Amino acid sequence: MKQFYFQQIFSTIFYLSNKIQAEGDKLDRDITVRQWMTLLTILHLPEGKANYNQIANMMGCTKQNAKKLVTVLERKGFVTIRESDSDRRAVCIQVSESCRDILRDYYKRGNLYLNDLFKDFDEEEAHTLWKLLKKVAAYESSDWLGYEEKVSLD
Repeated sequence: MKQFYFQQIFSTIFYLSNKIQAEGDKLDRDITVRQWMTLLTILHLPEGKANYNQIANMMGCTKQNAKKLVTVLERKGFVTIRESDSDRRAVCIQVSESCRDILRDYYKRGNLYLNDLFKDFDEEEAHTLWKLLKKVAAYESSDWLGYEEKVSLD
């Protein structure tokens, strides 16, 4: 019976991933959920230290996917990419100043969406779900740090 639950949990997470991305992409015509999460990831990494590998590790995607996302964000003027001070082969990726207003606006709409998505959860249920999902995220001794630290958009 336990296997049945694992299958149902897996398929539900898969469904929710697609559903949340599709609904979240409707929040803004200029930025997708994946692009938003890329920007949020960059903001959560140490200032001046974000690179493709770190972004990929934190988002759970490949370095190639992270590079594609960052390239699109650079074309939109949302991030800047420069050579790393410590390693000439590496890059340093930062959120541009002009993007911060966009982020503040998206954050407000995103919070409204999240409030609607989780409207039937009380605080204890939300905490329990978060705790359980972090257990799943720790699969294969992942060193995933999460997004718990608050970041400033100012």
